[in-house]
Amino acid sequence: MNALNTLMQQRGYHSAEDGSLALDTPVCESHYLAPLETFEILEVNGKDGERFLQGQTSQHLTLVDGSLAPLTAFCTPKGRIMGMAQLLRVTPEQLWLLMPTGTAAPLKTHLAKFAPFYKVTLEIPDTLKVIGLSGQDSLTAAARFLESDQPLPTHDFAMLAAGNAVLARQPAQAEPRGVLIAQEAQMIEAMHYLLEAGVTPADGRSWTLGDIRAGLQWVTATQTDSWLPQMLNLEALAAISFKKGCYTGQEVVARAHFRGQVKKRLMRLISHQDMALPSPGTKVLDSNNKSLGAVMTAAHAPDGTLEILAVVSLRDEDAILKLETQQTLAHAALPYSVERRDPERLKD
Repeated sequence: MNALNTLMQQRGYHSAEDGSLALDTPVCESHYLAPLETFEILEVNGKDGERFLQGQTSQHLTLVDGSLAPLTAFCTPKGRIMGMAQLLRVTPEQLWLLMPTGTAAPLKTHLAKFAPFYKVTLEIPDTLKVIGLSGQDSLTAAARFLESDQPLPTHDFAMLAAGNAVLARQPAQAEPRGVLIAQEAQMIEAMHYLLEAGVTPADGRSWTLGDIRAGLQWVTATQTDSWLPQMLNLEALAAISFKKGCYTGQEVVARAHFRGQVKKRLMRLISHQDMALPSPGTKVLDSNNKSLGAVMTAAHAPDGTLEILAVVSLRDEDAILKLETQQTLAHAALPYSVERRDPERLKD
């Protein structure tokens, strides 16, 4: 057991069946911190890191300047997502890719085929830890801990780097959210500081609920090679630059956008019926039991409401939806318009 886990257990956390740190308390909706073992870092080192990634990812790497940490997708030649990340520049020669646990190694293997042509190395450091922060007070306390000369900017996907630690904003519904990434020893200090500052401890269930309400679907290891970026609304989250040069899968992604060929979309759905969490892949049906899509992520709100992100067909937008287990579903609003948002304008 690592020292961070020991600290968290002293604070009331225990190991869940999936190995994550969990609490017995209800899900928090705002103003909390949550350890995120569900994320890991792929580190790109070398002066050619920006040029190396530019031809591989949907994001414009010149935007990743140390003050902006946008989302991105790595695609197959058919435009399907093989990996999804938040891009963070730590130093001029070091980039971090924040990714769902289990997805960094396959992407590293893929990218390693091109690395010999550039002066870069690829690592997955197990000493880097990630916590999620919800609420402005939590983000402010984290920025104070880092003793940065600059405050965390207010624009979407803003970040600041201090030493070998990064604080970066992520999409949110209402209360601002972000992640703190640091070496384990510094993260232990950060956890002490934040908890003593009054930040409420929570666990990954709270963070998952926040992702659902933010309309942010991360591509996990079991969900790769299945979805166009637009099917997960990534163009609405400024994860696709239509102004950069070519990258793997770019032709398919651009054609889907400009010709309106996206037939499925990420939707937020809710159910007030008492039920266990549906697993990813659970079918979403219409009233005639015809499959229209599938659950991607699910979480319970504190009042018991089931909240879901699902990719659903657009062929009948007025269809009455239900799960294959027959619980009825209602549409819930996303906090963004499902339309193109250019990452080049994130700071405007």
